[in-house]
Amino acid sequence: MSGMESPLVIHVATIGVTAYNALLAQGKYLGDNGLRVGFVFSPSPEAELLRRMGFPVKEIYISRKISPFYDLKAIYALWRYFAACRPGIVHTHTSKAGVVGRVAARMAGVPKVIHTVHGFPFHRGMPVWRYHFFLQVEKSVARITDFMFSQSLQDIADAGSLGVKPRAGSLTYIGNGVDLNKFSPGRVTPEGKRAVKEKLGLDGGEAVVTLIGRINREKGHADLVDALWLLRELPWSGLFVGPDEGHLGQVRKKIKSYGLQDRFKIFGMRQDVPDLLAVTDIYVLPSYREGLPRSLIEAQAMGIPCVATAVRGSAEVVEDGVTGLLVPPGDPAALAEALHGLLIDPLLRFKMGQAGRRRAVAHFDETTVCRRVLALYRQVIDGGEIVSAR
Repeated sequence: MSGMESPLVIHVATIGVTAYNALLAQGKYLGDNGLRVGFVFSPSPEAELLRRMGFPVKEIYISRKISPFYDLKAIYALWRYFAACRPGIVHTHTSKAGVVGRVAARMAGVPKVIHTVHGFPFHRGMPVWRYHFFLQVEKSVARITDFMFSQSLQDIADAGSLGVKPRAGSLTYIGNGVDLNKFSPGRVTPEGKRAVKEKLGLDGGEAVVTLIGRINREKGHADLVDALWLLRELPWSGLFVGPDEGHLGQVRKKIKSYGLQDRFKIFGMRQDVPDLLAVTDIYVLPSYREGLPRSLIEAQAMGIPCVATAVRGSAEVVEDGVTGLLVPPGDPAALAEALHGLLIDPLLRFKMGQAGRRRAVAHFDETTVCRRVLALYRQVIDGGEIVSAR
């Protein structure tokens, strides 16, 4: 990259939360190493936060759902923006932004188009026609993509067997990671934990069972409610944190039908996730599909035992029987059984939490991911062939 102006890299995501929570560290690291970095995502409060940090941000509405009208409108707006600012690299993230962003980048003649897979939209258990529809879409846009990165080794294996291949021929592993200083068991004092619990209304001595993530069917909130109802005789409090995606009403209705209203606390999007995890005894992610879930990594980094479904991504984060427990998706009884063992055994929770912290330090440091991405960018810019860094 010496002797020439650094290219502008535009990251495209569907929502601002993805840019702020998952891509900010990469943006800072790339900027510190001489690259110019900007972001595009749907209008959201995160835009102003990123602008204050010095990043150029363009807000373009990208519908999460399939909508021919809004999708074409997004492609047109992205094409105009790319044509005006002339980035050297457009790097898309998540499924929907990955489709409209890559199409628009090719239309605008962007020299290099990269996509990071944060979990494929097709997965076992969905209707066959939806599975094949999403698979064909992914295969089609992969053909117009120069390079594809993946956070998950399983996604790389699935892409190879299913024929999802970029122009480079195969996906490149980058992994996923978090700030291990921010997410550290010792960052919140015992007095601080008591204050957080009081603020959240968690005043009793019950074990806190937490799920942080978008409230939709695929995250499995309803399954966790079912599982905790089976364990209603045990002392626990449920904590749900995340934006509603049209599913919160059903979750609240289920909680009410079980008479568990006093045992659940539900909050929207929050920025104090480390504090919430500091008062968590068991972290649960009963998803039907995942990429390489950041929330599980954050929980393990905080020394919290995890219970998750054995789906793509989650099974790469949680070491079954060591840092937590894995159960089949869509099985509240199995989920309850796993939770029961942890609820009645504080020593087991402690041992698994300690093992989780060690695993996070060894495998999920965001600095390592940033270094991998920078090295790959340099290969892209210099025209070299990408070699996966593991």
